[in-house]
Amino acid sequence: MTLNNKANIMNQLSKMNDDELNKVDIEVFLVSKASATDDLYNAKKENINNELKVWIKENIKKELNAIKFENENGEKTFHIQDYDYELTKKDFIAKLSLENEKDLKQKKEKLVQSLTSSAYLEDSEVKFQVIKLSYNSKSAYLIYYRGIKVSAMNKKSVRRIPTIRHREQLVIQEQDVVEFGGKIELMIIDDLFYIVSPRTLEYSFDFTDHISTKKDENLAALTNMKFFIEDPNVNVFIEKSNQYMISRRLAGIEKETLDTLEASFVERCKELKDIKERVPDKPEEKKEYFDKYNVLWPLYNHIDVFEKKVSIDPDKSIEPLIYFFADKIVESFLTKELRESL
Repeated sequence: MTLNNKANIMNQLSKMNDDELNKVDIEVFLVSKASATDDLYNAKKENINNELKVWIKENIKKELNAIKFENENGEKTFHIQDYDYELTKKDFIAKLSLENEKDLKQKKEKLVQSLTSSAYLEDSEVKFQVIKLSYNSKSAYLIYYRGIKVSAMNKKSVRRIPTIRHREQLVIQEQDVVEFGGKIELMIIDDLFYIVSPRTLEYSFDFTDHISTKKDENLAALTNMKFFIEDPNVNVFIEKSNQYMISRRLAGIEKETLDTLEASFVERCKELKDIKERVPDKPEEKKEYFDKYNVLWPLYNHIDVFEKKVSIDPDKSIEPLIYFFADKIVESFLTKELRESL
């Protein structure tokens, strides 16, 4: 069931009046990681008063509507795209199905299981909040990656001390502070993740390990292709691939794309060689020609089109090359210019 479906609990909540919102059950959990155990997570259910319950539900409704945008029919909907390991595009929510993500699915199930038994947690151990919403036998979980602001009185050393006004004087704030509300970060409905903040997914479920594994697999596949010149060329490429965005883009390349790249690399080199050799002599034509193929010129820093080999220039960014490997250089239908597909 998609997020925009009329029967989807989050879509329903975004449109509820006060009476309907009052019927939504809410549970709040503070969660710590237990990575060294089979449980993976420890959770503590918190008792909250009715006033706070009402405020949290109203805030969630407000924030849900804040991530809706008008479609072509003038209706406000959630704009959704499939998760592809790269940063979520602005105004879009990334959908990740757990159907083929066995490790992540297991972690999700471990988290949900941890919510059924309340553990003892020190406030300093809390890593994130889980808010469970239930309505008409349907449930959803919202994750906010934030800990607890531990009171300065409980810290060994502080340079600033927070105070609160009590009657006619200021006193030291002795209690830890738990904050609620703010932008939606991550929603879980059944085996679907709806991701607004990729970092929340990565930190809550250690998903960076999964991205790193995918990146390493694709990196090994690429550097073992026959068009890749051996060391130290490979080492330079591997070192540059550790940059955050490049690492994510590498992880997102599908096996089918890599297979196509290996099969068609020589043909693409012939085309690149032809483009380079057909640069016009006249200044006006030359500028227009360079503009048309603007996205391709950086590729020549790393691709020897005569030898049909990849040879990394250590002083140049490899990001254009990653776009090439990922088959994300496309031609505009309107202008016929080439551009990077984001």
